[in-house]
Amino acid sequence: MRLYDMRAHLRPGPGLAIGMVVMSSLLYSLGYAITKQLIETWHFDPMQLFLLRSLLVLAGLAALPLVGRKPPTLARILRPPQAWTQRGAATALVVSALLAMIGYANLPVTTATAFSFTAPLLLTAMAAIFLGERVPAIRWCAVALGFLGVLVIVHPWASGRHEDGHLIGVLAAFGSAVLYAVQQMLLRRARDTSTTSDVVAQAAMIGILLFAAFMPFVWKAVPLAAITLIVLATVTQTGGLLTIAVAIRMGEVSKLAPWQYGGMVWAMLLDLFMFGHVPGMVALIGAVMIVAGGLLSQVKLRRPFAMRKVELPR
Repeated sequence: MRLYDMRAHLRPGPGLAIGMVVMSSLLYSLGYAITKQLIETWHFDPMQLFLLRSLLVLAGLAALPLVGRKPPTLARILRPPQAWTQRGAATALVVSALLAMIGYANLPVTTATAFSFTAPLLLTAMAAIFLGERVPAIRWCAVALGFLGVLVIVHPWASGRHEDGHLIGVLAAFGSAVLYAVQQMLLRRARDTSTTSDVVAQAAMIGILLFAAFMPFVWKAVPLAAITLIVLATVTQTGGLLTIAVAIRMGEVSKLAPWQYGGMVWAMLLDLFMFGHVPGMVALIGAVMIVAGGLLSQVKLRRPFAMRKVELPR
């Protein structure tokens, strides 16, 4: 199955789109948790990690013929359809990913994920304003319920929470959320002409162009033990990008947005098993609110008192 023909081999529908969003949140959470470990253990600069990730992605695309798949041509990479929209989406994604790495490096996984999950709120507003999507009140309530669940997990009003919420990490995570929402909105605009290969290739090219000049100042030797984690982080984060790109083409972004809060559940599990942070009862209550918000977004209300059009005899 060719990467750019993925949509032709999948049956589009709300269930599949939601499944893609849930899978994307898992892959992204896992990828950033691995990145956090790389930064804490080997003290890599986030720009170096993203450059290595971009090079690995391009190498993977170039190797597609070895498994019988056709990669995007060089001409398509350099001149993609709706070039400025795709490049804008790629730039937003690259800077968002860099800020996310900084956020995860300075905050626990659960906290960083919670702050970054303001993106669905922003995305719902952008979809209504810029894409002309109709956002009913119940969907706004669903997104708000999920966001309240995030606040319950983080509970910044509690004493001592400022120790976890390092200012740099908080600002980076929120900035990442803003740009991630912009990237998804632009992907939605280009969905009729762009492919999943385009999304991946453009992000890799923009990443190399933006960060290559900084390498003489931040580059560190890569130990053999770190290579496996770098490859794994690249695979999971690229997988997250692919699955969310497919989901956006299948459904309305405002309807899928609340399901991205499910990544909070993955973040709590990763915090537990990778970093030993045990979620308490408050965190579990917040997770239930997040899932409830996703379910509420799928409810369709009927208008019992809608006026019927009656044909009168002539």
